[in-house]
Amino acid sequence: MITVIVKLKLTLLRNGLRRSTWRTVALIIGMAYGLILVVGAWIGLVALRSAPGWLTADLTTVGFALLTVGWLMMSLLVFGSDETVDPARFALLPVPAKRLQPGLLLAGLLGTPGIATTLIALGTVAAWARGPLMIMAAVITVPIGVATCFLIARTATAAFSQALSSRRFRDFAAVAMALFGATIGLAINAITRATSDFSLAALRSLLERVSTALGWTPFGWAWSIPGELARGAVLVAVIKLVLAIALLAALWLGWRYFLTRSLTSPLESGGGSRRVAAGSGIDRLLPANAAGAIAGRSLRYWRRDPRYLAQISGICIAPLIIIVTQLISQDGGNKPLIAFAPVLISLLLGSVVTTDISYDGSALWTHISTGVRGAADRSGRAIASAVVLGPIVVIMTVAASIFSGTPQLLPQVLALVIGLGLIGLGVGCWAGSVWQVPVPPPGANPFQRGNSGGFANLASTGASIGLTAAIGLPTIGLVIASYWIGWLGYLAIGIGLISGLIALRVGIARGGARLDRTWPEVLARVSAQG
Repeated sequence: MITVIVKLKLTLLRNGLRRSTWRTVALIIGMAYGLILVVGAWIGLVALRSAPGWLTADLTTVGFALLTVGWLMMSLLVFGSDETVDPARFALLPVPAKRLQPGLLLAGLLGTPGIATTLIALGTVAAWARGPLMIMAAVITVPIGVATCFLIARTATAAFSQALSSRRFRDFAAVAMALFGATIGLAINAITRATSDFSLAALRSLLERVSTALGWTPFGWAWSIPGELARGAVLVAVIKLVLAIALLAALWLGWRYFLTRSLTSPLESGGGSRRVAAGSGIDRLLPANAAGAIAGRSLRYWRRDPRYLAQISGICIAPLIIIVTQLISQDGGNKPLIAFAPVLISLLLGSVVTTDISYDGSALWTHISTGVRGAADRSGRAIASAVVLGPIVVIMTVAASIFSGTPQLLPQVLALVIGLGLIGLGVGCWAGSVWQVPVPPPGANPFQRGNSGGFANLASTGASIGLTAAIGLPTIGLVIASYWIGWLGYLAIGIGLISGLIALRVGIARGGARLDRTWPEVLARVSAQG
């Protein structure tokens, strides 16, 4: 079964790369970044071989514990789980989860993150090549640590995907994700304050405390074993080895439980079958035309689809982290930074509209078959995104202005929020017609990413932000100049509004015209996603 699943993984990956140029580009970029990380990590780990034992112990524990945390967080917030071999696809076969697990584990590690993590982890053997006992400890650590990285990410995404099928939990998750992002910001701010009086002794003390703390968490149990042996704490090393093996067993059983759930009750079968009343309140507020109908349908998706919930959370976390970390700073924080934090949401609006059409999947054919024009499609999706994210931006802008105590900066902030927001919508309307990034299929695991979809999303987001900022340079320039000539801030609002409306109109027109010419190709691409 292991060989069959691995061959299936490689075959699906190869076929997916043949169908999509973007997936090939994303894979090449991912492999390039992975190679750079592996080479850099190996240089550092080999250099640690000649470093003092305490330094090697602390750095490897902290570094690899954070790597494990990174697997968990990147799986939940960015990349998702690489479901090229989706367990739900085995639901109709008489294969229990117990038999699938080893093959899915090996297949999951064959991606760029898994290979890079394994190669980097092998570098610990070089770092601890200081005797037979230390080499043996490092060799034992590598498979336990790598397996923990994979299983903790896979179990978490499986658990969240099951929980997100509940509407109540989705509402709770949006708040929880934002709070978690703020918590990360608090931790970063605390570390920054602790190192403000930089000195070698203070840095060594901080590194030791962080290493000790992380070494006693599930993220650092396995990675800290060689360090404990280097310090002569054999009993502590044995205790951590037992804890690491117990954690691995618990994650393995937890993953099996969720695999069994996906095999017997796949998420795709959980689609809602409730009747939706026609002519709801939101429909009466929207234009009575094709664009309004598309906007109403998109708004229903925003409310019910867990994939959109994850997107909103990801967009809101970044400015929240900035605001919270600056507010809790002992010196009161950077007031202008707090005031301008909501601009990040406007910068990301383009990526939201860009990926919107990809979420339709094969159901896009019902849209195309009605003969709707591309411009109406672009307008409707832009309206829906503005209705959902517009109030969030307004509330966060007002709150940031109040908490920062800088009402004099409100004109400049509004100029960027309005101007870049409208430009972002226009960029997204055009970009969404040019490329369609890999996304989980409707109703599936909201954290699923197949065939390097995470890298394609990152590339798409980066391109959208860059193009939005480039078009918004006149507004940005006026905002900067307003620090010396105050009235330019009010002029920037007008320039931002005008340039934003022009960009939105051009984006809708050109994006719509391109869709009119390429609807069959777009349908083929979005149908092949996931």
